[in-house]
Amino acid sequence: MNWSKLGIIVSLCTTSFLGTFYEGKKADAVSPHPIINEVAWMGTTADANDEWIELYNPSQYPVDLSGWALKSADGTPSIQLTGKIEANGYYLLERTDDNTVPGIKANMIYTGALSNTGETLELVDPQNTAQDSVGSWYAGDAVTKATMERMDAAAPGNDPSNWMTSAVAYDAGYGTPMSAAVSQGSQTEHLNSVQNGPGAINVYFNKSALPEYASQNNEANYNINLEDRLINRINSATNSIDIATYEINLPKVIDALLNKAAAGVQVRMIADAKGQSDPEHDERYELMRADLEKLLRGKDGVLHTADDAAILSDSVMFAVEDPTKRQQYGLPADGYSDFPQKTVTVGSASQTGHLMVEGESKSSNAYYAPDNQMHNKFALIDGTWTFTGSWNFTTSGLYGTDENREKGIPDGNSNHSIEFNSPELAAAYKTEFEEMWGSTTRSPDRVNANFGPRKSDNTPHHITVGSKMVDVYFSPGDNAVPQMIDYIKTSADENTYFSIFAWSDQALVDALKVKWEGSDQDLQGTLTGFDLKGVFEDSYWNMWWSASIDMTGRTASQTSTNNPNIRWKNPAPVYMDKEVRKLHHKYMIVDADTSSDPTVITGSTNWSTNGNDVNDENSLFVHDGAIANQFKQEFLARYQTAGGSLQ
Repeated sequence: MNWSKLGIIVSLCTTSFLGTFYEGKKADAVSPHPIINEVAWMGTTADANDEWIELYNPSQYPVDLSGWALKSADGTPSIQLTGKIEANGYYLLERTDDNTVPGIKANMIYTGALSNTGETLELVDPQNTAQDSVGSWYAGDAVTKATMERMDAAAPGNDPSNWMTSAVAYDAGYGTPMSAAVSQGSQTEHLNSVQNGPGAINVYFNKSALPEYASQNNEANYNINLEDRLINRINSATNSIDIATYEINLPKVIDALLNKAAAGVQVRMIADAKGQSDPEHDERYELMRADLEKLLRGKDGVLHTADDAAILSDSVMFAVEDPTKRQQYGLPADGYSDFPQKTVTVGSASQTGHLMVEGESKSSNAYYAPDNQMHNKFALIDGTWTFTGSWNFTTSGLYGTDENREKGIPDGNSNHSIEFNSPELAAAYKTEFEEMWGSTTRSPDRVNANFGPRKSDNTPHHITVGSKMVDVYFSPGDNAVPQMIDYIKTSADENTYFSIFAWSDQALVDALKVKWEGSDQDLQGTLTGFDLKGVFEDSYWNMWWSASIDMTGRTASQTSTNNPNIRWKNPAPVYMDKEVRKLHHKYMIVDADTSSDPTVITGSTNWSTNGNDVNDENSLFVHDGAIANQFKQEFLARYQTAGGSLQ
């Protein structure tokens, strides 16, 4: 890569001239011209220097490219085009050789590097007139090698919102060389069914779905901006908002909570404290603490006034003290001094700082270490609505990057949210919330607060929401994962589909092995006809403890008492995900599209010892055919992207 170049604006100004057309046809004044359609400025997974560019001809006529050029403002690259580009056709330029895009022949080979930090390109006609415009690397990902794709050929190329990071896998990264981008039109939000009355259950997926698999009048809500749905519920609050969140850093959500607190709505929040991890996570934790301080100060920016939110954590949190960073976060430079400076014991270590958020008390002046996770992501609105799911309320969870968030491009992790209009369900969640909170009042009680294994099983588990049965289990204490295992053993009759971030629980794997091939023994079994499909987050696909190892019949690199590597004789059709970012779902669909109690198991819980016995989590079993079918529509999109066959 030539890293010294700066700025890229692909400038293709619109004129009526389209070059020489075949068959003697000329373009009329409104005919479109060739455009720059996709750019692999970051290279490929094979080599960062394997860059490629795709042109597209949206017109109904082929275009002779003799005399056309694709030029960089600094002179490199400068490509004299040859050949033709067919009507509604593509033209692929590969750098250096024809091995850049596996299995696809290039229309032209060029030399000259594209800068990862930017470039100025122009696509010019034989009269040296620029024919369109695109400004900067508006999208693409240098880490995942996902290309920058144009979303609409008819929209201006210099409109940042007209570009997105590809979410479609090919052999050298993510992109759609020489084919229509799935992104073109695919990110249109499809809010197909939202109910607001008593008993309503609404599911929202932030990625694509396959609505052709919908049951009658039951298309899923997909490509949904989950932040908008959460804010919609927050804005409806008139009395109270209780939020338990593993992570939060979305400015609009923070502003919505500030506005509600200022309007007199009681806002209580439980947040997860974090120890030192790595620079990226430490930076995110710092941002989260800055946002929590804003909530503690309220809209007036002053502590201990009527418009403040109340916050408790599983362990103590200290204020950000760097004056420069505080100003960058929109906080008063020396405002950390508004919080008392204390030296306390956290776990077994002594820590000193300006104590901003109290945590569960271990003993006098001592707190538990932030090793366990308060991993919930739920919000309770006016004791009526429960909003939960797999989505952390973060930029990475929905947008991927700050730049995407600012442009409104939902290119983050694959997630879903589910909301219920049920005072009974909200009451169960409120009981769980207040067990951690330590009180039933606005103010938390750190001495009476209980997190993790110190909680008890104190909530109802079977609740009717409208006409639908919903089971709810909180971790630790309620044995959520064993409940899943029992449900698979006793109630899974015809099929099970799953999409999971992390899965290490052996008993759950073995229960499905019996369904799949009639045996829970290593390399034994005969196919039963049970339909099983699944997608795993790729980060853990090859981890020795992952269920993916056993289910695909592989020998683990090591074993343990809890993970003995019981291999499946008949490998199941389960796949490593090929999403651009993380597959963050935690759902299992049982007996979808059957008459045998179709059910979805979802929530914040990963299927592991930590998810069941250590972390604070919530799990829901939703017994309803329509909800199961909506999850199936989303699952099949993830499964197909991962390489699974839908035949």
